[in-house]
Amino acid sequence: MSASPYALLMILTGTLLGSCSATPAQPSASTADVILEAPASAVRHALVEVLTQGGYEVERDANSDSEIRTGYRKEISNYNWLYTSRFGIMRSKVTVTLAAEDETSTRITVQVWYEGKSGDWMPLTSSWVPYDAAVPQSAANTIQLVKNELGLL
Repeated sequence: MSASPYALLMILTGTLLGSCSATPAQPSASTADVILEAPASAVRHALVEVLTQGGYEVERDANSDSEIRTGYRKEISNYNWLYTSRFGIMRSKVTVTLAAEDETSTRITVQVWYEGKSGDWMPLTSSWVPYDAAVPQSAANTIQLVKNELGLL
């Protein structure tokens, strides 16, 4: 008994569609931890400045001086909500934890969540999945920008 051409076509189509829907491995957030030789208030101000210049909207939390959170990075001006919800292919957001080591040094931990679309060919129907952070949005680059802002080498 031989299989009909339609049955073979259906099996082949199912196999191809199944292989296209595989998602990439889900890495954790890009994380960097460092102690900077600067007071916590100066480090916090530098972080807010660097993140704002980088296109992030810093969320103001009156209850916590030890944490800074951002919304998704602005990619384009007027239609950013559409970009980060449907048409965009990459997006990122940041969380920073600050802890004063003493009066002149501060420990910061930067975490960058970087996400991309799971299906490149159908951006409207694909979902957001974690990816490795691009270099400009990585945690290490954010720390380097803060050091530059503070004048530290």
